[in-house]
Formats: sequence, structure tokens, C-alpha cells
Amino acid sequence: MKRGTVIALFFVLVIVAALSLEIQYSSYDYIGYNPTNNAGEGVVHAQFANAIGSYKGPYVTIYVTGQQWHWDFYPHARTCTNLTVVPVDEPVVFVIHSIDVFHEFFIQNAPSNFSLGFNFGAEAVPGYYSYIVLVFPKPGLYHVACAEYCGTAAVGLGHSWLVGTILATCNATLASSITGGVMPQGQWDPHVVSGAI
Repeated sequence: MKRGTVIALFFVLVIVAALSLEIQYSSYDYIGYNPTNNAGEGVVHAQFANAIGSYKGPYVTIYVTGQQWHWDFYPHARTCTNLTVVPVDEPVVFVIHSIDVFHEFFIQNAPSNFSLGFNFGAEAVPGYYSYIVLVFPKPGLYHVACAEYCGTAAVGLGHSWLVGTILATCNATLASSITGGVMPQGQWDPHVVSGAI
């Protein structure tokens, strides 16, 4: 092959790589949350400011740490392993990271809700934070799982045990009892999106 052909092919490959990176991360860091049309809901962001955007209403922040083999949720009076509480119909910003390997924080409606219309995940990466804004549309249980194979363990625990539960409720007293009296950061104000009581 001639030198000019090799150089041209190299530049074509560089352009293709740049375009594929742009396409892969096109859901990162565009408009923030907007309660009128849920813009930005379910979109993974690289910065907190981009996740919440210009939205000025109440929201709750939950910190999520993935590790082999459980999810830790903060802030609570004690570390809440595999369980947290969120308000219904209010933006919840999940701040997600990992302390060991790549995980994927994946949320899905529990079968008890008789609906599987709520499925979303975001990468949990060591040394990196991702932010997603989700609005839980109705009270109930939402499953959390790791949707990325993250290894095996020798004593029966492992990837299949990396599961958790999110309870969406309007009852702040119940939420406070589950979290040990320390509510998630932010203003707990259910039904701000739809205005329902």
C-alpha cells in the first residue's frame, strides 16, 4: 500500500472513531430536567448542573455506590444497603458511582405494580460520577439490579446478588422510619410534577 493511502485510511478511521464517540455519548449533558415535558428525565449526565438544568422546583438527591456485591444508598442515618425511599411524582437525582469494578445501576418496576414500563440504567464507574433524573410515577416497589456482568465470587455471592429495592411513597413518616430519621437530601414534596394531592 502506498503511504498516501495509509495516511488517508488513518484519517478516515480517526473521523469514524470521533463520530462514534459523539453518537455513543449524545445522551450525556444535554438539556436538564423540565417538569412540563420531562425533558432530561432518564438521561445520563456527566455533571450535576446539567442533570437538573434550569429546573428550580423541589427535588431529592440520592447517592448510590455500587460494589461487589451490593448497592449502598446515602444519605441515611446508617448505610442503607440495597434499600432506599423516594417521593412519588417528584424529580429524584441519582448520583451514581462504583468503588471497585464497572456496574450498571438498573431500575425496573416491580411485578407487583403490574407494569414494566419503567426501565432505566446508568453506568457506575470507579472514579467517575454519573447523574440521572427520574420521576417515579406511582407508589410501589422498584427493583434495582446490576445490568452489567461484574464478576463472580467463590462463596455463592456474586453478580446475581447485586440487587436492591426502591420504595416510592408519598408518606414522609414511613420514609423517615426506613432511613433512620435522615431523609434524602433536598425537599421532600411529592406530586410536584402533576400537582396531585
